[in-house]
Amino acid sequence: MTRVATSFVFALLTCLAAPAFAQFEDESVQAFLVADRNGDELLNESEFRVFIQQMADAGAPMSRRIRTLGVYGIAFGRTDADGNGLLTPAELRAADRANR
Repeated sequence: MTRVATSFVFALLTCLAAPAFAQFEDESVQAFLVADRNGDELLNESEFRVFIQQMADAGAPMSRRIRTLGVYGIAFGRTDADGNGLLTPAELRAADRANR
């Protein structure tokens, strides 16, 4: 991923972040970059699973619940606001806000 793209992802993930999200701000950016295997700045369902595992390892409560219950598909479907099968940083941020 290019430096500009990385900056773009970081900006989307952290823009208007609430304190709970800000607690895991650095971890979410790193998890997104690790999970985005093809570098398209979107997460498919397989990449989302990696993202959730990374965030759960960082201690993010919702990610820990998703991993413990194994409900990756349900979480992905609820996070995919436009139903296109890909998650944007904005969709991840919106889901985080909605689940507080």
